[in-house]
Amino acid sequence: MGSSLFAETVEDADWIHLGEDEEIRWTGRPSKFTIAVALALAALVTVLGFVASALLAAWTDLPSWASALPLLVMFGGIGWAIAVYLDWLRLLYVITDEQLYVKHGLISRDVTAIRLERVQNTSYEQTILERFLSFGDVRVFTAGTDTEDVTFRSVPNPERVKRTLVHLLSEQMPEGNGPRQPVQ
Repeated sequence: MGSSLFAETVEDADWIHLGEDEEIRWTGRPSKFTIAVALALAALVTVLGFVASALLAAWTDLPSWASALPLLVMFGGIGWAIAVYLDWLRLLYVITDEQLYVKHGLISRDVTAIRLERVQNTSYEQTILERFLSFGDVRVFTAGTDTEDVTFRSVPNPERVKRTLVHLLSEQMPEGNGPRQPVQ
């Protein structure tokens, strides 16, 4: 995981509970491509607001407050970009030797933890565009009626994430019961 504003060390996070020998095998967020269009539009709005403000300031016939109005558009664009980034940053996926975690939130949190032994099946899917940009969804199907299925949405390299899960599931096989065969 790269360094960023609000970067957190997953191992030290108070919402993840690692066992004595448990290790983190994968962490990720949705692909940055998922926010690229919104950030580009926010940047365009910001630039247009700045340019409009500069052009209106050059007009001497207008009251001085009129040239400040496009600055509101500019600051709106900046605010939009910050909101998009924070929304992307608030979602984190973690796979350990024993559990899957999905964390939503920066200040308030909603954490879903599913033990690997409850996982019955995994799959991944990508549209043509997602395949070209190397991201997609990884679905995890769980056992029991009181658990929920989990989808790691728009994660980079979903095939690798699925392979990590399949490898961990094969390591979870019970002694003497033969290999556990996760459906692929």
